[in-house]
Amino acid sequence: MNYKLKLTNDISLDELKLKVDAGYRFKVFQYCFSPIFATYFPFSPAFLLKDDEQGKQYMKKYIWLSSLFGWWGLYGPLYTLKAIKLNAKGGLDVTDDIMLNITEEDLLNNCVQLAQTTIVFRKPERSDIKTMSKLVRDYTYDNNLKECYAAWSLEYDNVFCVGLKTEKDFQKYADVFQQHLSKKFYKHIQIDLIDLNDRNELTEQMRKQGATVIER
Repeated sequence: MNYKLKLTNDISLDELKLKVDAGYRFKVFQYCFSPIFATYFPFSPAFLLKDDEQGKQYMKKYIWLSSLFGWWGLYGPLYTLKAIKLNAKGGLDVTDDIMLNITEEDLLNNCVQLAQTTIVFRKPERSDIKTMSKLVRDYTYDNNLKECYAAWSLEYDNVFCVGLKTEKDFQKYADVFQQHLSKKFYKHIQIDLIDLNDRNELTEQMRKQGATVIER
């Protein structure tokens, strides 16, 4: 993944680090546009912002773009609403990923390629969490199910991820969750189940970046 950078003036890498240490953040905003039948759901360039107040102009711009051009494709309404909700929350903070990868050359080219990333998931919307909460009510007293997290994949717009940790029979739970969620979401949404019994970078990112549904 690449991010174009929008900086108000030329800056060195050392100066950028000082700004980030002082509280500046890189934010991207999402927008949707649907020419005829296709629907596109890209991110904006990454803006270096001092605070949320400074980001309001960009938030309004990309909400306006989505509201005007996003509705007309087959999945336009779905992605338009997602973009508006994300932007209304202040956009997506990608500071850690950019600072992990950026070089002096990237600053000169105003573009950074993410060879490494710390952000894999984005938290689900309130309606998605409500769907998950209803699903796990049947497991209120099932102590075999230890953890459940939910998140949308950041890399793929149509992938909903669920992390489960069980004492045993992970696949049995995964099959039930898969079947239930497939009925709740649109047909074009892919459901990925992640086994949290495996200790690796992906499962730790799910715990940090996803929404907690069960933790006991």
